[in-house]
Amino acid sequence: MKNYIGALMTFVYLIAYWLIGPWEKTIDLYVAGLLLVLTGIPHGAGDHLIAKKIAARHQRSFHLTPFIAYYVGIMAVYALFWYLLPTLAFVIFIGISVFHFGDMEDLEKIPPKGKFLSMVRTLFLGSGILTFILFSHWSEVVEIIKQMKVSVPQKTPNSFIYVSLSLLILGFQKKNFHHFFNTLLTLLAGYFLPLIPAFIFYFSCCHAIYSITGLIEHLDMKIATLYKKLLPFSAGAMFLGIIYITLISKDLQLYPIFIFLSLLTLPHFILMHQLIKH
Repeated sequence: MKNYIGALMTFVYLIAYWLIGPWEKTIDLYVAGLLLVLTGIPHGAGDHLIAKKIAARHQRSFHLTPFIAYYVGIMAVYALFWYLLPTLAFVIFIGISVFHFGDMEDLEKIPPKGKFLSMVRTLFLGSGILTFILFSHWSEVVEIIKQMKVSVPQKTPNSFIYVSLSLLILGFQKKNFHHFFNTLLTLLAGYFLPLIPAFIFYFSCCHAIYSITGLIEHLDMKIATLYKKLLPFSAGAMFLGIIYITLISKDLQLYPIFIFLSLLTLPHFILMHQLIKH
């Protein structure tokens, strides 16, 4: 599927930012919130449908209540890690983000003989995507990570951005050219934007849309039908997020939002990884 929504929206935002910006950070937050509601949160709200299909494939029964308990249980344990061992929790978040971002760029079936090479490319691609966003906005990243009680260097060498680009190129796969090129253009345009729009346009307009497209294909549903099924679970995730962020911080800050996204990401990553690799 030739999908360039991410690149198109990022370039439009960048042109507006150059012509009439820079504007208040609250505008970036409103845009990020809207994109999270439209695609970011919904792309993980179909995990019960994935689990049900995987269970059917292996001729096992599926029950929604135990699945939700399992899902929330993983989130609760991971939240405890963030409270007791924030550095380890942060390392886990980086690790699952690398593999998950790399996975969602490659939705093709993998032959048995190509699994190792595919895993290496996934590692390169996911690392390139994530580190490019981080290293190109490092001063903003440091401020957020410090609030998570995690120590990171105040500055990184300028050459690190070229390492990220090299990893991206090493992760390239010809069969996924359009996915790759859309992601690359989105990242390059995001380089000239603040961290939040740079991240959210990749996350919601590339990664999440690839995931939703994959759901439509694997579940054989129309997009309207899928969104109806996702709506209650998306609302539930947003409700949990509001409660969590309110408990962590009295005023609106970025670090609890990223922590909550990490809590959602861990069980989502486990299921999506199973779906893609099968």
